[in-house]
Amino acid sequence: MDGRTPLSLALVAALVVASPMGAAWAPRPSPSAAIPQLQPVAAPALKPAKTVSPAELRCLAMNVYWESRGQPVAGQAAVAHVTLNRASSPSFPASICGVVHQSCQFGWTCDGKGNQPTDAAAWAESVDVAKRALAGEPDPTGGALYFHHVEERPQWARGRYGTRVVIGQHVFFNVKDGSERQLAQAAFDP
Repeated sequence: MDGRTPLSLALVAALVVASPMGAAWAPRPSPSAAIPQLQPVAAPALKPAKTVSPAELRCLAMNVYWESRGQPVAGQAAVAHVTLNRASSPSFPASICGVVHQSCQFGWTCDGKGNQPTDAAAWAESVDVAKRALAGEPDPTGGALYFHHVEERPQWARGRYGTRVVIGQHVFFNVKDGSERQLAQAAFDP
């Protein structure tokens, strides 16, 4: 023996899950180590796939692209789900394009700049993220209707935060005071 204490499989598994590097660095258990039995776990329920027109898919992908390109895929998926959550909420327009283009709710729609994607790889990733969200991929935001960049403290959100989650470079949340309709109908500076 070399004096080191062997790690239990449970500790190794916890370290692997918590590690940003994943399983690539994890020590291999000895062949004589007992393999724990896995308990059955119910798979997360997927929402039924949503069928949309090519125009609606493009609106969703454009929102993902302009609001979150360059972020981890989880951050891009979160933006896609906020867009879909809004389209399902009675407080917002009922279509994806209606949500995306509603009174400057997303800064890129009213910043006066061109809206044609310029990064082909990022655009392809945005389309893929949009398709997966529409196919029923689980919502990482827990149903959030709003988000803003982690470094911003927008006036429109002050005092209204309900449950919050940070994914990528955004804070995703719902409002706690029932003012969804007021926020949805107000034009504000993103």
